[in-house]
Amino acid sequence: MTRVDRQSWDVVVVGAGGAGLRAAIEAREQGLRCAVICKSLFGKAHTVMAEGGIAACMGNVNANDNWQVHFRDTLRGGKFLNDWRMAELLAQEAPDRVWELETWGRSSTGRRTGGSRSGTSAGTSTRGWRTWATGRAWS
Repeated sequence: MTRVDRQSWDVVVVGAGGAGLRAAIEAREQGLRCAVICKSLFGKAHTVMAEGGIAACMGNVNANDNWQVHFRDTLRGGKFLNDWRMAELLAQEAPDRVWELETWGRSSTGRRTGGSRSGTSAGTSTRGWRTWATGRAWS
């Protein structure tokens, strides 16, 4: 007979990419017991492997840089099929999440030290206004 161990958790997060790990961190900060389930090895999620970036209007390069422009670009990029409220939240909260990552020691230059690096992202209407955090630096 096979023995099955049962575990009890307050929160179970399915997926160990950026969003899943951020959810797990938040659950722990709230004092909850949390388990993270992933289909691959930790550190091999799409967030890490994509080598893309984090599009966020940081306001550090262009005077026209704001969350409303990011929101509009996100809707246009999704051919207006996006859930507008989720796109709005993404645009509003992205800068805080980038700063949060940097306070945790994750530099968006791809190194452990240094400031943010700016560049353009596909589908953006304002040149040079997104702060990038390359996925490669996560590994």
